Amino acid sequence: MEAIRARQQILEDEGSYDLAQTRRWFEEYTALIAEAGGVNRVPVVDRVFPRDGGSVSTRVYNPDNPSPTLVLVHGGGWAIGSVETHDQIAHWIATETGGRVISVEYSLAPEHPYPTAVSEVAAVITAALAEARNTPVLVGGDSAGASIAAIAILRLPAAERRQLAGFISIYGAYAPELNLSSHKLYGDGRFGLSAAQMRWFWNLYAPQIPADERGRQLSPLEADLSDFPPTLCIGAECDMLLDDTLSFYGELAKASVDVTLSLWSSLPHGCLHFVGQVDSVTQAAGSIVQFVSTHSKRRKPSETEVLPTAGLRASVTNFATMPRMAIGDGESSDSALIDVEPFFVTSRSRLHGSIAHRIATDIIKGVFEPGALLPTEDKASAAFEVSRSAYREAIRTLAAKGLVSALPKVGTKVSARSAWRILDPDILAWHFEAGASEEFIRNLFELRKIVEPSAAALAAMRRGEDELSHLADALARMAKMNPRTGGWLNAIIAFHRDLLLAGHNEAVVSLWPAIQTTLRWSVRLQMMLPTLTLAHDPVADHARVFEKIASRNAEGALQEMALLIDAALGDTLANSKRIEAAGRRLTSETSAVAS
Repeated sequence: MEAIRARQQILEDEGSYDLAQTRRWFEEYTALIAEAGGVNRVPVVDRVFPRDGGSVSTRVYNPDNPSPTLVLVHGGGWAIGSVETHDQIAHWIATETGGRVISVEYSLAPEHPYPTAVSEVAAVITAALAEARNTPVLVGGDSAGASIAAIAILRLPAAERRQLAGFISIYGAYAPELNLSSHKLYGDGRFGLSAAQMRWFWNLYAPQIPADERGRQLSPLEADLSDFPPTLCIGAECDMLLDDTLSFYGELAKASVDVTLSLWSSLPHGCLHFVGQVDSVTQAAGSIVQFVSTHSKRRKPSETEVLPTAGLRASVTNFATMPRMAIGDGESSDSALIDVEPFFVTSRSRLHGSIAHRIATDIIKGVFEPGALLPTEDKASAAFEVSRSAYREAIRTLAAKGLVSALPKVGTKVSARSAWRILDPDILAWHFEAGASEEFIRNLFELRKIVEPSAAALAAMRRGEDELSHLADALARMAKMNPRTGGWLNAIIAFHRDLLLAGHNEAVVSLWPAIQTTLRWSVRLQMMLPTLTLAHDPVADHARVFEKIASRNAEGALQEMALLIDAALGDTLANSKRIEAAGRRLTSETSAVAS
Protein backbone atom coordinates (compact mmCIF):
# COMPACT_ATOMS: atom_id res chain seq x y z
CA MET A 1 0.00 0.00 0.00
CA GLU A 2 2.83 2.37 0.86
CA ALA A 3 4.61 1.53 -2.39
CA ILE A 4 1.54 2.39 -4.46
CA ARG A 5 0.91 5.63 -2.56
CA ALA A 6 4.52 6.70 -3.12
CA ARG A 7 3.86 6.62 -6.89
CA GLN A 8 0.68 8.70 -6.75
CA GLN A 9 0.52 12.16 -8.26
CA ILE A 10 -2.81 12.94 -6.59
CA LEU A 11 -2.43 13.03 -2.83
CA GLU A 12 -5.01 12.78 -0.08
CA ASP A 13 -5.72 16.16 1.43
CA GLU A 14 -5.64 15.08 5.07
CA GLY A 15 -7.80 17.07 7.40
CA SER A 16 -9.79 19.07 4.84
CA TYR A 17 -11.71 16.13 3.30
CA ASP A 18 -12.13 17.49 -0.20
CA LEU A 19 -14.54 15.02 -1.85
CA ALA A 20 -13.50 15.66 -5.46
CA GLN A 21 -9.84 15.27 -4.48
CA THR A 22 -10.56 12.05 -2.58
CA ARG A 23 -12.40 10.56 -5.54
CA ARG A 24 -9.52 11.33 -7.91
CA TRP A 25 -7.03 9.95 -5.38
CA PHE A 26 -8.91 6.65 -5.06
CA GLU A 27 -9.26 6.26 -8.84
CA GLU A 28 -5.53 6.78 -9.32
CA TYR A 29 -4.68 4.49 -6.38
CA THR A 30 -6.69 1.54 -7.73
CA ALA A 31 -5.50 2.15 -11.31
CA LEU A 32 -1.86 1.88 -10.17
CA ILE A 33 -2.63 -1.38 -8.39
CA ALA A 34 -4.29 -2.77 -11.54
CA GLU A 35 -1.21 -1.89 -13.62
CA ALA A 36 0.76 -4.55 -11.76
CA GLY A 37 -1.57 -7.25 -13.14
CA GLY A 38 -1.61 -10.61 -11.42
CA VAL A 39 -5.28 -11.29 -12.17
CA ASN A 40 -6.69 -13.11 -15.18
CA ARG A 41 -9.24 -11.20 -17.24
CA VAL A 42 -12.65 -12.54 -18.21
CA PRO A 43 -15.19 -11.27 -20.78
CA VAL A 44 -17.25 -8.29 -19.59
CA VAL A 45 -20.29 -6.39 -20.81
CA ASP A 46 -21.88 -3.22 -19.48
CA ARG A 47 -25.56 -3.63 -18.74
CA VAL A 48 -28.42 -1.52 -17.40
CA PHE A 49 -31.02 -2.98 -15.02
CA PRO A 50 -34.43 -1.34 -14.55
CA ARG A 51 -35.61 0.03 -11.21
CA ASP A 52 -38.61 2.02 -10.07
CA GLY A 53 -38.29 5.49 -11.54
CA GLY A 54 -35.03 4.84 -13.36
CA SER A 55 -32.25 2.35 -14.04
CA VAL A 56 -29.00 1.04 -12.58
CA SER A 57 -25.75 0.61 -14.51
CA THR A 58 -23.66 -2.50 -13.93
CA ARG A 59 -20.66 -4.31 -15.34
CA VAL A 60 -21.18 -8.03 -15.85
CA TYR A 61 -18.19 -10.39 -15.75
CA ASN A 62 -18.44 -13.83 -17.38
CA PRO A 63 -21.86 -12.91 -18.82
CA ASP A 64 -22.27 -16.30 -20.46
CA ASN A 65 -21.60 -18.26 -17.24
CA PRO A 66 -24.69 -17.47 -15.16
CA SER A 67 -24.16 -20.00 -12.38
CA PRO A 68 -23.34 -19.04 -9.74
CA THR A 69 -24.11 -15.32 -9.87
CA LEU A 70 -22.57 -12.90 -7.38
CA VAL A 71 -24.00 -9.39 -7.13
CA LEU A 72 -20.97 -7.34 -6.03
CA VAL A 73 -21.34 -3.97 -4.28
CA HIS A 74 -18.13 -1.92 -4.19
CA GLY A 75 -16.80 -0.05 -1.18
CA GLY A 76 -15.62 3.52 -0.88
CA GLY A 77 -17.44 5.14 2.02
CA TRP A 78 -20.68 5.42 0.04
CA ALA A 79 -19.16 8.49 -1.65
CA ILE A 80 -16.18 7.31 -3.72
CA GLY A 81 -15.36 4.27 -5.84
CA SER A 82 -16.98 2.66 -8.87
CA VAL A 83 -17.06 -0.56 -10.87
CA GLU A 84 -13.78 0.66 -12.35
CA THR A 85 -12.00 1.00 -8.99
CA HIS A 86 -13.08 -2.55 -8.10
CA ASP A 87 -12.55 -4.04 -11.57
CA GLN A 88 -9.50 -6.02 -10.41
CA ILE A 89 -11.46 -7.62 -7.57
CA ALA A 90 -14.43 -8.51 -9.80
CA HIS A 91 -12.17 -10.13 -12.43
CA TRP A 92 -10.47 -12.23 -9.74
CA ILE A 93 -13.73 -13.45 -8.22
CA ALA A 94 -15.20 -14.26 -11.63
CA THR A 95 -12.04 -16.14 -12.60
CA GLU A 96 -11.72 -18.13 -9.37
CA THR A 97 -15.42 -19.02 -8.99
CA GLY A 98 -16.07 -19.58 -12.70
CA GLY A 99 -19.41 -17.81 -12.33
CA ARG A 100 -20.97 -14.50 -13.23
CA VAL A 101 -20.24 -11.32 -11.28
CA ILE A 102 -22.59 -8.34 -11.54
CA SER A 103 -20.74 -5.27 -10.24
CA VAL A 104 -23.21 -2.50 -9.37
CA GLU A 105 -22.52 1.15 -10.31
CA TYR A 106 -24.77 2.59 -7.63
CA SER A 107 -25.28 6.33 -7.21
CA LEU A 108 -22.82 7.95 -4.83
CA ALA A 109 -23.47 10.18 -1.85
CA PRO A 110 -23.76 13.05 -1.06
CA GLU A 111 -25.33 13.79 -4.44
CA HIS A 112 -27.54 10.75 -3.92
CA PRO A 113 -27.80 10.10 -0.17
CA TYR A 114 -29.36 7.13 1.59
CA PRO A 115 -31.49 5.22 0.61
CA THR A 116 -30.74 5.65 -3.11
CA ALA A 117 -27.86 3.15 -3.25
CA VAL A 118 -29.82 0.62 -1.19
CA SER A 119 -32.79 0.82 -3.56
CA GLU A 120 -30.56 0.43 -6.62
CA VAL A 121 -28.72 -2.59 -5.23
CA ALA A 122 -32.01 -4.22 -4.16
CA ALA A 123 -33.34 -3.76 -7.72
CA VAL A 124 -30.30 -5.52 -9.20
CA ILE A 125 -30.60 -8.39 -6.71
CA THR A 126 -34.28 -8.81 -7.58
CA ALA A 127 -33.46 -8.86 -11.31
CA ALA A 128 -30.64 -11.37 -10.79
CA LEU A 129 -32.95 -13.67 -8.86
CA ALA A 130 -35.61 -13.43 -11.57
CA GLU A 131 -33.04 -14.46 -14.19
CA ALA A 132 -31.49 -17.19 -12.07
CA ARG A 133 -34.08 -19.90 -12.78
CA ASN A 134 -33.11 -22.03 -9.77
CA THR A 135 -29.38 -21.34 -10.11
CA PRO A 136 -27.64 -19.88 -7.04
CA VAL A 137 -27.43 -16.12 -6.53
CA LEU A 138 -25.16 -14.64 -3.87
CA VAL A 139 -24.52 -11.05 -2.79
CA GLY A 140 -21.21 -9.61 -1.64
CA GLY A 141 -19.74 -6.28 -0.75
CA ASP A 142 -16.70 -4.69 0.84
CA SER A 143 -16.67 -1.91 3.44
CA ALA A 144 -19.50 0.52 2.68
CA GLY A 145 -20.62 -1.82 -0.09
CA ALA A 146 -21.22 -4.57 2.48
CA SER A 147 -23.33 -2.12 4.49
CA ILE A 148 -25.43 -1.20 1.45
CA ALA A 149 -25.81 -4.84 0.43
CA ALA A 150 -26.89 -6.00 3.91
CA ILE A 151 -29.61 -3.35 4.17
CA ALA A 152 -30.69 -4.06 0.56
CA ILE A 153 -31.13 -7.74 1.44
CA LEU A 154 -33.24 -6.80 4.46
CA ARG A 155 -35.43 -4.61 2.22
CA LEU A 156 -36.18 -7.48 -0.16
CA PRO A 157 -39.50 -9.34 0.09
CA ALA A 158 -39.11 -12.35 2.38
CA ALA A 159 -39.56 -14.79 -0.51
CA GLU A 160 -36.67 -13.22 -2.43
CA ARG A 161 -34.46 -13.03 0.64
CA ARG A 162 -34.87 -16.77 1.18
CA GLN A 163 -33.87 -17.47 -2.41
CA LEU A 164 -30.39 -16.03 -1.89
CA ALA A 165 -27.68 -18.66 -1.59
CA GLY A 166 -25.43 -16.48 0.54
CA PHE A 167 -24.00 -13.12 1.54
CA ILE A 168 -20.29 -12.25 1.71
CA SER A 169 -19.45 -9.37 4.05
CA ILE A 170 -15.88 -8.13 3.50
CA TYR A 171 -14.75 -5.84 6.34
CA GLY A 172 -18.20 -4.20 6.39
CA ALA A 173 -19.15 -0.89 8.03
CA TYR A 174 -22.04 -1.54 10.42
CA ALA A 175 -21.63 0.75 13.45
CA PRO A 176 -22.30 4.43 12.60
CA GLU A 177 -21.88 5.40 16.25
CA LEU A 178 -18.15 4.55 15.96
CA ASN A 179 -18.11 3.40 19.56
CA LEU A 180 -16.62 -0.09 19.30
CA SER A 181 -13.25 -1.18 20.67
CA SER A 182 -11.49 -1.41 17.30
CA HIS A 183 -12.68 2.11 16.41
CA LYS A 184 -10.80 3.40 19.44
CA LEU A 185 -7.81 1.09 19.04
CA TYR A 186 -7.12 1.79 15.35
CA GLY A 187 -9.12 4.98 14.83
CA ASP A 188 -5.93 7.04 14.57
CA GLY A 189 -5.51 5.74 11.01
CA ARG A 190 -2.24 3.92 11.59
CA PHE A 191 -3.34 1.25 9.09
CA GLY A 192 -5.05 3.59 6.64
CA LEU A 193 -8.72 4.09 7.44
CA SER A 194 -9.34 6.42 10.41
CA ALA A 195 -12.30 7.20 12.65
CA ALA A 196 -12.33 10.78 11.37
CA GLN A 197 -12.64 9.55 7.78
CA MET A 198 -15.43 7.14 8.70
CA ARG A 199 -17.33 9.90 10.51
CA TRP A 200 -17.03 12.06 7.41
CA PHE A 201 -18.27 9.23 5.18
CA TRP A 202 -21.25 8.43 7.42
CA ASN A 203 -22.24 12.12 7.38
CA LEU A 204 -22.00 12.24 3.59
CA TYR A 205 -24.10 9.08 3.27
CA ALA A 206 -27.00 10.01 5.54
CA PRO A 207 -26.89 13.71 6.46
CA GLN A 208 -30.66 13.79 6.90
CA ILE A 209 -30.71 11.10 9.62
CA PRO A 210 -29.88 12.17 13.20
CA ALA A 211 -26.80 10.50 14.61
CA ASP A 212 -28.78 8.70 17.32
CA GLU A 213 -31.10 7.19 14.67
CA ARG A 214 -28.44 5.92 12.27
CA GLY A 215 -27.88 2.60 14.00
CA ARG A 216 -31.54 1.69 13.71
CA GLN A 217 -31.96 2.79 10.07
CA LEU A 218 -28.55 2.19 8.48
CA SER A 219 -27.18 -0.88 10.23
CA PRO A 220 -28.19 -4.56 10.22
CA LEU A 221 -27.03 -4.88 13.84
CA GLU A 222 -30.40 -3.70 15.14
CA ALA A 223 -32.53 -5.49 12.52
CA ASP A 224 -34.43 -8.77 12.58
CA LEU A 225 -31.91 -11.18 11.02
CA SER A 226 -33.93 -14.35 11.54
CA ASP A 227 -34.27 -15.14 7.82
CA PHE A 228 -31.01 -13.61 6.63
CA PRO A 229 -29.17 -15.77 4.05
CA PRO A 230 -26.10 -17.86 4.92
CA THR A 231 -23.27 -15.41 5.53
CA LEU A 232 -19.48 -15.29 5.44
CA CYS A 233 -18.23 -12.51 7.74
CA ILE A 234 -14.71 -11.42 6.80
CA GLY A 235 -12.74 -9.18 9.15
CA ALA A 236 -9.23 -7.80 8.71
CA GLU A 237 -7.11 -7.82 11.85
CA CYS A 238 -5.50 -4.38 11.30
CA ASP A 239 -8.73 -2.54 10.57
CA MET A 240 -10.69 -0.08 12.66
CA LEU A 241 -13.87 -1.80 11.36
CA LEU A 242 -12.88 -5.21 12.78
CA ASP A 243 -15.43 -5.01 15.58
CA ASP A 244 -18.15 -4.11 13.05
CA THR A 245 -17.58 -7.56 11.54
CA LEU A 246 -17.48 -9.29 14.92
CA SER A 247 -20.68 -7.55 16.04
CA PHE A 248 -22.46 -8.51 12.81
CA TYR A 249 -21.26 -12.08 13.21
CA GLY A 250 -22.54 -12.13 16.79
CA GLU A 251 -25.99 -10.86 15.83
CA LEU A 252 -26.28 -13.43 13.03
CA ALA A 253 -25.19 -16.21 15.39
CA LYS A 254 -27.78 -15.15 17.98
CA ALA A 255 -30.41 -15.31 15.23
CA SER A 256 -29.23 -18.88 14.40
CA VAL A 257 -28.24 -17.89 10.87
CA ASP A 258 -25.80 -20.14 9.00
CA VAL A 259 -22.79 -17.87 9.56
CA THR A 260 -19.03 -18.34 9.30
CA LEU A 261 -16.29 -16.01 10.47
CA SER A 262 -13.08 -15.57 8.47
CA LEU A 263 -10.45 -13.41 10.15
CA TRP A 264 -7.63 -12.20 7.92
CA SER A 265 -4.57 -12.07 10.12
CA SER A 266 -2.16 -9.12 9.80
CA LEU A 267 -4.13 -7.54 6.93
CA PRO A 268 -5.59 -4.00 6.80
CA HIS A 269 -8.79 -2.48 5.48
CA GLY A 270 -8.93 -2.39 1.68
CA CYS A 271 -6.39 -5.20 1.24
CA LEU A 272 -8.58 -7.11 -1.24
CA HIS A 273 -7.48 -4.68 -3.98
CA PHE A 274 -4.13 -6.52 -3.88
CA VAL A 275 -5.60 -9.96 -4.53
CA GLY A 276 -3.50 -11.88 -7.06
CA GLN A 277 -0.46 -9.73 -6.21
CA VAL A 278 0.17 -10.17 -2.48
CA ASP A 279 0.28 -13.81 -1.41
CA SER A 280 -1.23 -13.29 2.04
CA VAL A 281 -4.22 -11.47 0.52
CA THR A 282 -4.74 -14.07 -2.18
CA GLN A 283 -4.54 -16.91 0.34
CA ALA A 284 -7.02 -15.19 2.67
CA ALA A 285 -9.41 -14.44 -0.20
CA GLY A 286 -9.64 -18.16 -0.83
CA SER A 287 -12.33 -18.14 1.86
CA ILE A 288 -14.55 -16.22 -0.60
CA VAL A 289 -14.11 -18.85 -3.30
CA GLN A 290 -14.70 -21.67 -0.81
CA PHE A 291 -17.90 -20.05 0.44
CA VAL A 292 -19.24 -19.50 -3.09
CA SER A 293 -18.39 -23.06 -4.07
CA THR A 294 -19.98 -24.61 -0.98
CA HIS A 295 -23.19 -22.60 -1.14
CA SER A 296 -23.52 -22.95 -4.89
CA LYS A 297 -23.54 -26.72 -4.60
CA ARG A 298 -25.98 -26.83 -1.71
CA ARG A 299 -29.31 -28.17 -2.91
CA LYS A 300 -32.30 -25.94 -2.26
CA PRO A 301 -35.12 -27.72 -0.37
CA SER A 302 -38.03 -28.92 -2.41
CA GLU A 303 -41.52 -27.64 -1.71
CA THR A 304 -42.15 -30.55 0.66
CA GLU A 305 -38.85 -30.05 2.49
CA VAL A 306 -38.98 -26.37 3.39
CA LEU A 307 -38.74 -26.11 7.15
CA PRO A 308 -40.86 -23.65 9.15
CA THR A 309 -39.05 -20.32 9.41
CA ALA A 310 -39.82 -19.66 13.06
CA GLY A 311 -37.34 -20.94 15.61
CA LEU A 312 -35.17 -23.01 13.28
CA ARG A 313 -32.13 -21.89 11.34
CA ALA A 314 -28.95 -23.58 10.22
CA SER A 315 -25.91 -22.64 12.26
CA VAL A 316 -22.25 -22.57 11.28
CA THR A 317 -21.15 -24.32 8.11
CA ASN A 318 -17.80 -26.01 8.72
CA PHE A 319 -15.72 -25.92 5.56
CA ALA A 320 -12.95 -28.36 4.79
CA THR A 321 -10.43 -25.52 5.15
CA MET A 322 -11.63 -24.68 8.64
CA PRO A 323 -9.34 -25.81 11.49
CA ARG A 324 -11.04 -28.56 13.46
CA MET A 325 -8.69 -28.43 16.44
CA ALA A 326 -9.14 -32.15 17.02
CA ILE A 327 -6.56 -34.12 18.96
CA GLY A 328 -3.54 -34.76 16.79
CA ASP A 329 -4.26 -32.04 14.23
CA GLY A 330 -1.37 -29.87 13.19
CA GLU A 331 -1.41 -26.14 13.82
CA SER A 332 -3.34 -24.11 11.28
CA SER A 333 -2.68 -20.64 9.98
CA ASP A 334 -4.25 -17.81 11.92
CA SER A 335 -5.40 -16.39 8.58
CA ALA A 336 -7.53 -19.47 7.88
CA LEU A 337 -11.26 -19.62 8.43
CA ILE A 338 -11.89 -19.67 12.15
CA ASP A 339 -14.70 -21.68 13.70
CA VAL A 340 -15.68 -19.65 16.75
CA GLU A 341 -18.86 -21.63 17.35
CA PRO A 342 -19.06 -24.77 19.48
CA PHE A 343 -17.75 -27.93 17.84
CA PHE A 344 -20.65 -29.60 16.03
CA VAL A 345 -20.79 -33.24 15.03
CA THR A 346 -24.24 -33.19 13.42
CA SER A 347 -24.26 -31.08 10.25
CA ARG A 348 -26.82 -28.26 10.32
CA SER A 349 -26.77 -28.04 6.52
CA ARG A 350 -28.38 -31.48 6.24
CA LEU A 351 -32.15 -31.64 6.60
CA HIS A 352 -32.19 -34.27 9.34
CA GLY A 353 -29.56 -32.31 11.26
CA SER A 354 -31.75 -29.21 11.23
CA ILE A 355 -34.74 -31.20 12.47
CA ALA A 356 -32.63 -32.84 15.21
CA HIS A 357 -31.42 -29.39 16.26
CA ARG A 358 -34.97 -28.07 16.59
CA ILE A 359 -36.34 -31.05 18.52
CA ALA A 360 -33.28 -31.16 20.80
CA THR A 361 -33.62 -27.46 21.59
CA ASP A 362 -37.29 -27.96 22.49
CA ILE A 363 -36.36 -30.89 24.75
CA ILE A 364 -33.64 -28.89 26.50
CA LYS A 365 -35.97 -25.90 26.95
CA GLY A 366 -38.62 -28.17 28.48
CA VAL A 367 -41.17 -27.91 25.67
CA PHE A 368 -41.01 -31.72 25.64
CA GLU A 369 -40.54 -32.92 29.21
CA PRO A 370 -38.95 -36.25 30.22
CA GLY A 371 -41.41 -39.07 29.59
CA ALA A 372 -43.37 -37.12 26.97
CA LEU A 373 -44.16 -38.87 23.70
CA LEU A 374 -43.04 -37.19 20.51
CA PRO A 375 -45.48 -37.04 17.58
CA THR A 376 -45.69 -40.06 15.29
CA GLU A 377 -43.68 -40.11 12.07
CA ASP A 378 -46.72 -39.21 9.99
CA LYS A 379 -47.74 -36.26 12.17
CA ALA A 380 -44.19 -35.00 12.69
CA SER A 381 -43.18 -35.19 9.04
CA ALA A 382 -46.35 -33.30 8.13
CA ALA A 383 -45.74 -30.67 10.81
CA PHE A 384 -42.12 -30.17 9.75
CA GLU A 385 -43.07 -30.46 6.07
CA VAL A 386 -40.34 -33.03 5.49
CA SER A 387 -40.16 -36.63 4.41
CA ARG A 388 -40.66 -39.44 6.93
CA SER A 389 -37.12 -40.67 6.26
CA ALA A 390 -35.63 -37.27 7.17
CA TYR A 391 -37.59 -37.19 10.44
CA ARG A 392 -36.66 -40.82 11.18
CA GLU A 393 -32.95 -40.01 10.70
CA ALA A 394 -33.26 -37.04 13.06
CA ILE A 395 -34.78 -39.29 15.74
CA ARG A 396 -31.94 -41.79 15.29
CA THR A 397 -29.46 -38.96 15.90
CA LEU A 398 -31.22 -37.91 19.09
CA ALA A 399 -31.52 -41.50 20.31
CA ALA A 400 -27.76 -42.02 19.83
CA LYS A 401 -27.19 -39.06 22.15
CA GLY A 402 -29.60 -40.39 24.79
CA LEU A 403 -32.20 -37.63 24.42
CA VAL A 404 -34.99 -39.98 23.28
CA SER A 405 -35.75 -43.68 23.21
CA ALA A 406 -37.94 -45.53 20.70
CA LEU A 407 -40.19 -48.13 22.28
CA PRO A 408 -42.09 -50.76 20.25
CA LYS A 409 -45.86 -50.14 20.19
CA VAL A 410 -45.34 -47.06 22.37
CA GLY A 411 -43.50 -44.51 20.26
CA THR A 412 -40.59 -42.16 20.77
CA LYS A 413 -40.29 -40.94 24.35
CA VAL A 414 -38.12 -38.17 25.78
CA SER A 415 -35.53 -39.72 28.06
CA ALA A 416 -34.80 -38.66 31.62
CA ARG A 417 -32.01 -36.10 31.82
CA SER A 418 -29.81 -38.64 33.59
CA ALA A 419 -29.75 -40.68 30.35
CA TRP A 420 -28.48 -37.80 28.22
CA ARG A 421 -24.88 -37.91 27.04
CA ILE A 422 -24.26 -34.47 28.50
CA LEU A 423 -20.65 -34.24 27.31
CA ASP A 424 -21.61 -34.91 23.69
CA PRO A 425 -20.48 -31.78 21.78
CA ASP A 426 -23.87 -31.41 20.09
CA ILE A 427 -25.77 -31.62 23.38
CA LEU A 428 -23.43 -29.03 24.89
CA ALA A 429 -23.92 -26.78 21.87
CA TRP A 430 -27.70 -27.16 22.01
CA HIS A 431 -27.64 -26.16 25.68
CA PHE A 432 -25.61 -23.06 24.89
CA GLU A 433 -27.91 -22.07 22.04
CA ALA A 434 -31.01 -22.60 24.16
CA GLY A 435 -29.57 -20.28 26.80
CA ALA A 436 -27.47 -22.27 29.26
CA SER A 437 -28.41 -21.72 32.89
CA GLU A 438 -25.86 -20.51 35.42
CA GLU A 439 -26.06 -23.93 37.10
CA PHE A 440 -25.20 -25.70 33.83
CA ILE A 441 -22.27 -23.33 33.17
CA ARG A 442 -20.95 -23.89 36.68
CA ASN A 443 -21.25 -27.67 36.24
CA LEU A 444 -19.11 -27.56 33.12
CA PHE A 445 -16.47 -25.39 34.73
CA GLU A 446 -16.46 -27.71 37.76
CA LEU A 447 -15.68 -30.53 35.33
CA ARG A 448 -12.88 -28.47 33.86
CA LYS A 449 -11.57 -27.75 37.36
CA ILE A 450 -11.54 -31.46 38.17
CA VAL A 451 -9.78 -32.41 34.91
CA GLU A 452 -7.48 -29.61 33.77
CA PRO A 453 -5.55 -28.83 36.99
CA SER A 454 -4.74 -32.54 37.31
CA ALA A 455 -3.80 -32.59 33.62
CA ALA A 456 -1.48 -29.63 34.22
CA ALA A 457 0.18 -31.53 37.07
CA LEU A 458 0.64 -34.58 34.82
CA ALA A 459 2.07 -32.34 32.09
CA ALA A 460 4.59 -30.87 34.57
CA MET A 461 5.79 -34.38 35.45
CA ARG A 462 5.69 -36.01 32.00
CA ARG A 463 6.12 -33.35 29.31
CA GLY A 464 8.96 -33.59 26.83
CA GLU A 465 10.88 -30.72 25.26
CA ASP A 466 8.81 -30.82 22.07
CA GLU A 467 5.58 -30.63 24.07
CA LEU A 468 6.94 -27.71 26.09
CA SER A 469 7.83 -26.01 22.80
CA HIS A 470 4.26 -26.41 21.55
CA LEU A 471 2.91 -24.83 24.73
CA ALA A 472 5.39 -21.96 24.44
CA ASP A 473 4.39 -21.36 20.84
CA ALA A 474 0.70 -21.25 21.72
CA LEU A 475 1.40 -18.85 24.61
CA ALA A 476 3.48 -16.58 22.38
CA ARG A 477 0.73 -16.41 19.77
CA MET A 478 -1.84 -15.74 22.47
CA ALA A 479 0.26 -12.82 23.76
CA LYS A 480 0.39 -11.05 20.41
CA MET A 481 -3.26 -11.56 19.41
CA ASN A 482 -6.28 -9.36 20.02
CA PRO A 483 -8.70 -11.33 22.28
CA ARG A 484 -11.48 -10.55 19.79
CA THR A 485 -9.83 -12.41 16.89
CA GLY A 486 -9.66 -15.94 15.56
CA GLY A 487 -5.91 -16.02 16.14
CA TRP A 488 -6.61 -15.68 19.86
CA LEU A 489 -9.07 -18.56 19.73
CA ASN A 490 -6.62 -20.74 17.80
CA ALA A 491 -3.89 -20.06 20.35
CA ILE A 492 -5.98 -20.63 23.46
CA ILE A 493 -7.45 -23.86 22.07
CA ALA A 494 -3.95 -25.07 21.13
CA PHE A 495 -2.59 -24.34 24.62
CA HIS A 496 -5.29 -26.32 26.43
CA ARG A 497 -5.19 -29.16 23.91
CA ASP A 498 -1.40 -29.48 24.05
CA LEU A 499 -1.49 -29.37 27.84
CA LEU A 500 -3.80 -32.41 27.91
CA LEU A 501 -1.60 -34.23 25.40
CA ALA A 502 1.54 -33.50 27.42
CA GLY A 503 0.15 -35.55 30.33
CA HIS A 504 0.25 -38.76 28.25
CA ASN A 505 -3.06 -40.04 29.65
CA GLU A 506 -5.49 -41.11 26.93
CA ALA A 507 -8.43 -41.25 29.34
CA VAL A 508 -7.91 -37.57 30.18
CA VAL A 509 -7.43 -36.72 26.51
CA SER A 510 -10.78 -38.36 25.70
CA LEU A 511 -12.51 -35.52 27.60
CA TRP A 512 -11.09 -32.93 25.20
CA PRO A 513 -14.21 -32.53 22.98
CA ALA A 514 -16.28 -31.37 25.96
CA ILE A 515 -13.55 -29.01 27.17
CA GLN A 516 -13.04 -27.69 23.66
CA THR A 517 -16.74 -26.99 23.15
CA THR A 518 -16.94 -25.08 26.45
CA LEU A 519 -13.84 -23.07 25.56
CA ARG A 520 -15.20 -22.17 22.13
CA TRP A 521 -18.54 -21.10 23.55
CA SER A 522 -16.99 -18.88 26.22
CA VAL A 523 -14.87 -17.16 23.55
CA ARG A 524 -17.99 -16.73 21.43
CA LEU A 525 -19.52 -14.74 24.29
CA GLN A 526 -16.60 -12.33 24.03
CA MET A 527 -17.18 -12.05 20.26
CA MET A 528 -20.84 -11.17 20.78
CA LEU A 529 -20.11 -8.26 23.11
CA PRO A 530 -19.54 -4.82 21.54
CA THR A 531 -16.87 -4.08 24.17
CA LEU A 532 -14.58 -6.51 25.94
CA THR A 533 -14.14 -6.30 29.72
CA LEU A 534 -12.03 -8.88 31.55
CA ALA A 535 -11.37 -8.81 35.28
CA HIS A 536 -7.90 -10.32 34.82
CA ASP A 537 -5.15 -10.90 32.26
CA PRO A 538 -5.72 -14.27 30.52
CA VAL A 539 -2.24 -14.24 28.97
CA ALA A 540 -0.63 -13.79 32.39
CA ASP A 541 -2.82 -16.55 33.81
CA HIS A 542 -1.70 -18.99 31.10
CA ALA A 543 1.91 -17.85 31.45
CA ARG A 544 1.90 -18.79 35.16
CA VAL A 545 0.63 -22.27 34.27
CA PHE A 546 3.34 -22.58 31.61
CA GLU A 547 6.09 -21.51 34.04
CA LYS A 548 5.11 -24.25 36.52
CA ILE A 549 5.02 -26.88 33.76
CA ALA A 550 8.39 -25.69 32.42
CA SER A 551 9.96 -25.97 35.90
CA ARG A 552 8.30 -29.38 36.46
CA ASN A 553 6.43 -28.04 39.48
CA ALA A 554 3.38 -30.32 39.46
CA GLU A 555 1.73 -28.84 42.57
CA GLY A 556 2.23 -25.30 41.30
CA ALA A 557 0.83 -26.18 37.86
CA LEU A 558 -2.27 -27.68 39.49
CA GLN A 559 -2.85 -24.58 41.62
CA GLU A 560 -2.31 -22.08 38.79
CA MET A 561 -4.64 -23.97 36.42
CA ALA A 562 -7.32 -24.06 39.11
CA LEU A 563 -7.03 -20.29 39.57
CA LEU A 564 -7.15 -19.80 35.78
CA ILE A 565 -10.41 -21.76 35.49
CA ASP A 566 -11.95 -19.86 38.41
CA ALA A 567 -11.14 -16.57 36.66
CA ALA A 568 -12.50 -17.89 33.34
CA LEU A 569 -15.75 -18.91 35.06
CA GLY A 570 -16.13 -15.42 36.50
CA ASP A 571 -15.62 -13.83 33.08
CA THR A 572 -18.02 -16.27 31.41
CA LEU A 573 -20.82 -15.65 33.91
CA ALA A 574 -20.31 -11.89 33.68
CA ASN A 575 -20.33 -11.93 29.88
CA SER A 576 -23.42 -14.14 29.83
CA LYS A 577 -25.27 -11.73 32.12
CA ARG A 578 -24.24 -8.75 29.98
CA ILE A 579 -25.64 -10.42 26.87
CA GLU A 580 -28.87 -11.35 28.68
CA ALA A 581 -29.24 -7.76 29.91
CA ALA A 582 -28.68 -6.42 26.40
CA GLY A 583 -31.34 -8.81 25.10
CA ARG A 584 -33.82 -7.64 27.74
CA ARG A 585 -33.14 -3.98 26.88
CA LEU A 586 -33.63 -4.69 23.19
CA THR A 587 -36.92 -6.53 23.90
CA SER A 588 -38.11 -3.67 26.10
CA GLU A 589 -37.20 -1.04 23.50
CA THR A 590 -38.87 -3.05 20.73
CA SER A 591 -42.05 -3.38 22.80
CA ALA A 592 -42.03 0.34 23.56
CA VAL A 593 -41.68 1.20 19.88
CA ALA A 594 -44.45 -1.24 18.94
CA SER A 595 -46.80 0.18 21.57
